[in-house]
Amino acid sequence: MNFEVEIIQTSIYCDIVTMLLKEHKSLSLNKLIVFSYLLKKESLIPHPIFRSTNKKDIVNKYLSLLSGDLNSLFYSYQFILEAIHVLLRNEVIKLNGIFITKTNNLDIENFVYKESDFAKKVIEKTKTMSDKQFMREVLSNV
Repeated sequence: MNFEVEIIQTSIYCDIVTMLLKEHKSLSLNKLIVFSYLLKKESLIPHPIFRSTNKKDIVNKYLSLLSGDLNSLFYSYQFILEAIHVLLRNEVIKLNGIFITKTNNLDIENFVYKESDFAKKVIEKTKTMSDKQFMREVLSNV
């Protein structure tokens, strides 16, 4: 049973990582891990919490989904990293320094997990932040 759960979790994160990189072209490993976790978590919430019209402090608002969830985030790290490893080995994504990008080897259009408009805005906003600054924000929200 445990092995099946690991396979399911890894495949979920393969879908999410590929979707994120198709949409955003390139993300650092730190941001990719955090946003993969948050998108999965957000998909479990039946009604959207945030609206795409929000403009103030959107990064902290989105990262507030991490509040009190440090253990789950750490538990999910193994599956997210395994998904990234599988995608790297199969040349679906590639590593460029600290950034991960999608290759053109596999063009997937239909993803199980979708990104909200608010999440898109947040991810684009964090592209202007250093990883150090981003991780400070993450740690202040868990």
